Amino acid sequence: MRSDATISLERRRWFLGASVGLRAETVDGVVIATRGRGLEAAVEIVSEGFVELPKPIAVTLRRHLQGEPLPIGEKVELSRQIAELQTVVVERLLHEVDLDPRQVAVGLSGPTAWRRLGETWAPETIGAPELVAEATGVTVIDAFAQRNIAAGGTGGPLDALPLWLLFSPPQWSSAGRPTIAISFDETVDAYFVPPRRVGAEIPPIFWSPVAPGRLLQDQLEQVQSATPGKSQFEAVLKAWREIDSLYQTPIWRPDLFDMEPFFQAANGRIDADQGEALLRRFWQDQIAHAIQADLPTSAAVQRIVLLGEPLGVEEIADKIRQRTDMMVETTLDLGWNPRIIGPAVAALLAFAFLERFPADVTTLTGAKAARVLGRATPGSPANWQYCLEQLATAPCGKMPLRNAV
Repeated sequence: MRSDATISLERRRWFLGASVGLRAETVDGVVIATRGRGLEAAVEIVSEGFVELPKPIAVTLRRHLQGEPLPIGEKVELSRQIAELQTVVVERLLHEVDLDPRQVAVGLSGPTAWRRLGETWAPETIGAPELVAEATGVTVIDAFAQRNIAAGGTGGPLDALPLWLLFSPPQWSSAGRPTIAISFDETVDAYFVPPRRVGAEIPPIFWSPVAPGRLLQDQLEQVQSATPGKSQFEAVLKAWREIDSLYQTPIWRPDLFDMEPFFQAANGRIDADQGEALLRRFWQDQIAHAIQADLPTSAAVQRIVLLGEPLGVEEIADKIRQRTDMMVETTLDLGWNPRIIGPAVAALLAFAFLERFPADVTTLTGAKAARVLGRATPGSPANWQYCLEQLATAPCGKMPLRNAV
């Protein structure tokens, strides 16, 4: 996103991001340009791309992400295949934007399976960053969730600060307005993104889980249809709104969301052709509830951005406009691919690593200390030297995160 204020005359620096979500459908990539240093940098999305996972790989990966253990040999082969696809995305983007691979860094995110270890959960990332670094010559930064867990956190959510960098261009004045970003994926999440003012401490960033997203869509495909003339559409909608887990301690990990109450409330009570309408109504209601009850109420908020590709996104946008009187934009309105947020967050976490500022908001992740997130796998000697120079000259967390909420 372009800034309307000229913050720095420094040359642009380039960061790539690649991610694979829980759907295991595509490897998505993005190129981000930054100008300036640290939390005062202007951020711009320059290009994006993706490759589809071949069906055999997608099926195996999806099984593993859903909890089915794989033999060691099969897991190693799967990691190699994922790394090859990530390499394809990175090389395509390098070529498309005509970037010098000696002067970029890559952030990798996912695919991540969570495994229980005693009383805690640990992330297991499928892939091989060393193979991507070797093949492309570009330094790879990954393991963001693992680093957060090492600091006493839960591994997420880690999107808050990257979204702040992306949607709040740096301003010299205090005239900037907050944005509400609604992310649609396995779950639906809402972020209150405050303005970014040069020279000021980071303002509070708020996050609220809204509802299950594609998880609920999957669940609805398994319910039995109501007998003809016996649909209870409004009753199901009311029952969903009253499910306790929607309003209990926030859960950011989709695999911990209990979907059984939603299934039981809808099973045998809606017509076969009412599923999509039910989802849209439910999401609209929950988004409106989050904006009014869970996020800061500020007359300055005049913009909502819907990130992702939910069913009937344009209808959802229209209904939210009517209920909030705010400008509502979708990723398509911004000219972006709906799957862009995953790789964009990975790229900005890589940027945060080289700038040496903590990228997790500790009050959201539960970390005991705000740490720089990520693990670096060096690329070519020339590229690694470039990254070391960035680390050596970084402002090192100029704006503290201790006041972030």
